[in-house]
Amino acid sequence: MRETRTKQIMLILVLSVLVLVCLIVEAGRRNVSDHRTETVKREETKEQQGGNEKGKVKKKKVTEDINVRVLLMTDHFASLFHNKVKVTSTKPFTVAVDGKEKRYGAGDTIQYSAGNNALKKKKIIITPSDGAKLKVLSIERQNIHPSYRHTLQVTWNNNGLLLTNKLPLEEYLYAVVPSELSTSSKMDALKAQAVCARSYAYQQMKSTRYDKYHADLDDSVACQVYNNVPEDSRSRKAVNSTKGMVLTNKKGAVIQVYYYSTSWGYSASGQDVWNTPSQVSYLKECFQITEKSRKKSGVQSLNLSEEENFENFINKTYYDTYDSDSAWYRWSVVIGRKSLSRRIDAAVASCYASNPSLVLTQKKNGSYVQKPLKSLGMLKKIRVEKREKSGLVTEIVLVGKKNVVKVCTQYNIRKVLAPIYEQVTYNEGKSETTMSLLPSAAFYIADAVKDDEAAFEFIGGGFGHGAGMSQCGAEKMAKLGKDYQEILSHYFAGTKIMSLNKLNEEM
Repeated sequence: MRETRTKQIMLILVLSVLVLVCLIVEAGRRNVSDHRTETVKREETKEQQGGNEKGKVKKKKVTEDINVRVLLMTDHFASLFHNKVKVTSTKPFTVAVDGKEKRYGAGDTIQYSAGNNALKKKKIIITPSDGAKLKVLSIERQNIHPSYRHTLQVTWNNNGLLLTNKLPLEEYLYAVVPSELSTSSKMDALKAQAVCARSYAYQQMKSTRYDKYHADLDDSVACQVYNNVPEDSRSRKAVNSTKGMVLTNKKGAVIQVYYYSTSWGYSASGQDVWNTPSQVSYLKECFQITEKSRKKSGVQSLNLSEEENFENFINKTYYDTYDSDSAWYRWSVVIGRKSLSRRIDAAVASCYASNPSLVLTQKKNGSYVQKPLKSLGMLKKIRVEKREKSGLVTEIVLVGKKNVVKVCTQYNIRKVLAPIYEQVTYNEGKSETTMSLLPSAAFYIADAVKDDEAAFEFIGGGFGHGAGMSQCGAEKMAKLGKDYQEILSHYFAGTKIMSLNKLNEEM
């Protein structure tokens, strides 16, 4: 009896020690997992880059069968650099380190840490079994761990690990289309999105933008979103049925394609959006009125450059446009004068650092000069200085107690007036998260009161830069029976749809 009890006590002690060891190991593992390497500045979005992303031209031909190399970012698309990479697959997969292969079974996991200096100069390629995908357990997209076709490459970098997905261009598009446009949309809207996404990817593959990372683009809005929403049968159908098709100009050169979420009933010209020296032939401002409403009203176009005309257009429902039913067709936000004043200096300084010629300070004689701003002081007034025919605001003047500053371009204006701490009211409710940009630069300003203090109310419409294809507009056009060719010719006037394999261009 005593001997049995002694054995039981010894067994309990051994188990206790084992549990304690496991807890210590787990705590250490979590500390490593929670450790974040310093993130680098995210690649500038298409809006911030002035509509010019080409970089130098590579000398290789792009066809529909070519592979694309996509940098996968961390959670929330926060950084290109990973603290760790953890991968598994439902089927066997192979890992090659500098050409030396090792086979792993279904359900096995492999993990690499940025703190492992032994990974320096190593070439690590992970390949699934035929038809299988690789699941990245160290990344979350929409609360799930995303899975990827073809190969993943892990590369050590001073800032962390780089994770690159290499796969055929067409299969890449399978997971771009649903991430950019809901696959519940009509098929012709999805086809239009597929052609736009392929055309955009083509230009990125021609550029040298990500050459230092041995990649072509990344998976965020800095390029176009990839695999934030998994592919499905409808996204594959949209891509397959437009295989290899891209948008070209009259000379047969693939154009720079731009698209955005929602128009305010008008699309802006590329020149107005990106402040380019000359007009972009296929990106002109266009009244987005439906054919039915055009016939009913007899109106072909509007000039929204006058404040009264623009305000009437935003507040009235005279016309049915392709975006009229969209969530962000109309919106408003109230920002307290004191709150905006406290944060505006930093926003203005950031815009000045990017391009000093677009942020000008007023001299005593009323002229404007290019110089760093020390402080605007309490913001007293915001004046719309220039509004384009489309209604887009491209210049504002900030009148402060200490200085007067002119801010140019729609992007800078949206950044300076961003509702960082305020909720934006739109057609379907209120925004849940903070916004680093005003939804669009199609707005007017009214005096308001917030928390018993003076405030500015920004009342506008649309979401995004406003040039190129409105994704919500494309959805509505498809619902009205337009095919994808008609949709694309509407948003990119004078362009043609051609096959990549028939292009004579060489990079």
